[in-house]
Parts: sequence; structure tokens; C-alpha cells
Amino acid sequence: MTDQALSVGIVGAGLGGLAAAIAIARAGAKVTVLEAASELGEIGAGIQMFGNVSRFLIRTGVAPIIGDNLVQMDEIRTWGHSEDENNGHLIGRIDTRKVVRDQGFPWWVVRRDHLHSGLAEGARRHGVDIIVGFRAMKLESHGKGKRTRITSETGSSHTFDLLIGADGIKSFIRRAVFPDLKPHVASNIAAYRSVVPYVEVYEKIPEARSKIGNTMDAWVGPGGYILLYPLTAGKELNVVTAFEQPRPVTDIEEVDVQEFRDHYKGWDPFILKILGLVKETKRWPLLVIPPVKSWSNEDKNVILMGDAIHGMQNHMAQGAATAMEDGIFLGRIISEVMRGTIKLETAIHLYEKKRIPRVFHKQQSAFVMGELCCVKDADQRARNDNQTPEVKAWDRCPTHPEELPPTYRTWQLFVSPQAVPSILYYDAEGDADFAVDEWLMSHDDVDAKTLVSDGLRQKWWSALRDNGIERWQSSLAKL
Repeated sequence: MTDQALSVGIVGAGLGGLAAAIAIARAGAKVTVLEAASELGEIGAGIQMFGNVSRFLIRTGVAPIIGDNLVQMDEIRTWGHSEDENNGHLIGRIDTRKVVRDQGFPWWVVRRDHLHSGLAEGARRHGVDIIVGFRAMKLESHGKGKRTRITSETGSSHTFDLLIGADGIKSFIRRAVFPDLKPHVASNIAAYRSVVPYVEVYEKIPEARSKIGNTMDAWVGPGGYILLYPLTAGKELNVVTAFEQPRPVTDIEEVDVQEFRDHYKGWDPFILKILGLVKETKRWPLLVIPPVKSWSNEDKNVILMGDAIHGMQNHMAQGAATAMEDGIFLGRIISEVMRGTIKLETAIHLYEKKRIPRVFHKQQSAFVMGELCCVKDADQRARNDNQTPEVKAWDRCPTHPEELPPTYRTWQLFVSPQAVPSILYYDAEGDADFAVDEWLMSHDDVDAKTLVSDGLRQKWWSALRDNGIERWQSSLAKL
């Protein structure tokens, strides 16, 4: 156990920063979150929580705070589009019960602001100090093993043993540590987002009652796609679309709503009616941070996470989830620093060693998923035909769709644990725990007689010396 609680500062109170705050506070560290905005908040568009992060919401008590606003869908349907065939034709159908069974944890959809509020409340309940109106202006590090100081535009400052930059794609911390590392536009695909009340959908489009409900429906066609799913305990319909632009989009742009609808001219008449209910939207860039070999400063007391260091395209629905994974991983690995199993510098080394390749993998899958959604001509027909087994399996047994053969792989990576098990089965806490064990095994001797690793013995015997109960009870007493 360390002599005193590690002091950790997190710049940015977004989804990743708040998840990190909860996880690190649970490790026994003293956590302070510094947010530039004058009040906490998030945009209200939808977000998906697969088993790789829903398990964290359950373990930490955040899920009950959000409650019914975490929506579990009944099925996923994909609709094909082509000028000469498959216009509005069902080409894919996935049983979400099977996805949840395979993941072992729920697959929820939720408004970003509802998730953000739940994480913020969860952080407070874990004793995290959240300070708003702190716009970082200066970062000072004074050497390895030393504390780092962060100063705001108003002159207020804080010092920490470890500072985490979770301040998004325009990160101040990234600019301070890696001044030449900038967001990159990897394709001409841009996104549009909107939310429409279901009562309006059903009132103005009567046939919608029989076409959409507690389902996720995707229309894929040449050059873009449209995704619909329920939010807010089933009261709102999330509309997220993407389309290839004639030029790169580098910033959020105001857009005429009719221009947005015209992207999908000639698509399924039903989905065009849904788009007709969108009163306003914006064109969102899909910015990516190019891969780098390090996410920390030379002194190893400042690290980056989330969009600040690995912004990715949204086609895998894993951007926020990956940031949350970063924080969850950090929480578990810092718990071993608190127990004295490893040093802080080792924890940062393991964080980079494990998370950098995993994030690269996710970025790559998002690139490919975006390509597959936008293919044309022969590739489009091949893509549409690929999911035929799903529809046939469902048609043969609508109440309990037949199992598909183990060899089947859908092109829709973002909804398929079988296609990307390393993404959707992932447990960040388990990965962090094994990373520590692996490091100890490679740096400590094995007793010639007992064959037990000295490092692992000390890690697990440390529970007799310190199980964190007193520190945890002291933290809870402050709530």
C-alpha cells in the first residue's frame, strides 16, 4: 500500500473522463475532475453501450441511476437499397437476445446526456471532486517522480501525482504534450444526428407503428447509411446518418435540412418520410487522431485517453466506449499502484503497451465498416447478399431464430460478437489485471522449489496486509 492516496487529476468531464474518475476513485486514489464548461452537459443524440462497457455501468452502480433510459432493443434489421433492386428490401436480421447472450452483458442504447448525467452522479457518489469552469491554459511538469501542475485561464491551479488528459478531440493536454499531433480527416464521410419524438413519428407516419418500434433499423445504400433506434425509455427515435461528401469535412457545419435529405433521394419511401420529420441537423466531421507510439509525456506523469489521443470514426459505435475502456483499464491498474504491487511509471507503461494496439485495432475496424456501408455496384450487391442467412433463419422460426453456422460472419462488424469478439467480449478490468500479472512474471524470479512467482505471490499475499476497506469506508463517509 502507498503511504498516502495517489492524487489524480482528470482534465475533461466527458463520458471517458467520468468513467475514469469512477474507476480510479474505486482504486483508492483521490480524484479531481477539471471541466472547462461552466456546467456539466452533453449533446442529446444516441449512443450504444455494448457488453464491453455495460458491464462497468452495472458493476459501479451507474446503470440503476440511468434506469429505464437504458433501452434494450428486440432485434436488429438491415434494409438494402439499390436503384434497380432491393430498394427497402430486408437483407439482414439479428436477434439481440443472442448478441446479449454471447456478450454476457446487456446491449443498451441511450441518450448521451442521460449516460453523462448517470456517470456524473456516479462519480460524485464515489467521492470524486468535479470542478467546472476550469479552462486549462498552462501545464508544468518538473521531472520523473514529481508532481505536475495545471493552471487555468483565471490563474487557479492544481497539482497532481498523475494528470490525465480526457479533454476531447481539441485537447489542450495533447497540444501541450504532442504539439505536432493533430486531428486527421481519413475519409469524406460525414455524419448527421437528430432525435424525433415517437408520438410525432406515429402521428405523421401511421405505417411506422408496424415498421419500427423497439428495434434498430439500418438502411444501407451507395454512398451512405441511415440508422434508427429508440431512446429515452422508448419515447424518442434516434436518427443518425452518414454520407460521403464531395470534400473533406473538418469541423461541425450548419447545413440546410433539405440538402441533408437530398443525399438520400431515391431511397426507400418510408425512410424518406422519417427524414422528412428531421427539422434541423448539422454536418459532423469524423476526425481521427493518427496512431502514435506513446500517450504520455517524458516524465510519465501526464497521460492521454479517449478522443484526446485516439479519436475514431463512428461506424463501429465504439468511440465513447473506447474512451470509457481507457478509464476502466486505468482504474484497475492504478489499484495495483495503491497496493504497492507496481510503481506508477510501470502502470503507465502497461497502459500504453496494452491500450495502444487495441485502439489501433478498433480504429481499423471503423474504417472498414465505413467502407462496407458505402459500397456501390457489384460490391453493394455482394454485401446485401451476405446477410441472407440471417433472414432465412428468422423466417424459419420467428420466435426463436435458428442458430447460424459457426462459420458465418456478417459484414456488419459493429453488431456481431462473432465477427469481432476481441472488441465486444472485451473486459478492460480483466485485461488490466492480466497486464500486471504478465509484467510481474517477466520481471520476477520463480522459486525453484515451489515454482511460484515472487511478484505474483506478493501481489496476492498483499490482501492480508491491505484490502483497502478502511480507505474505501473513509471515502464513502464523505458522501
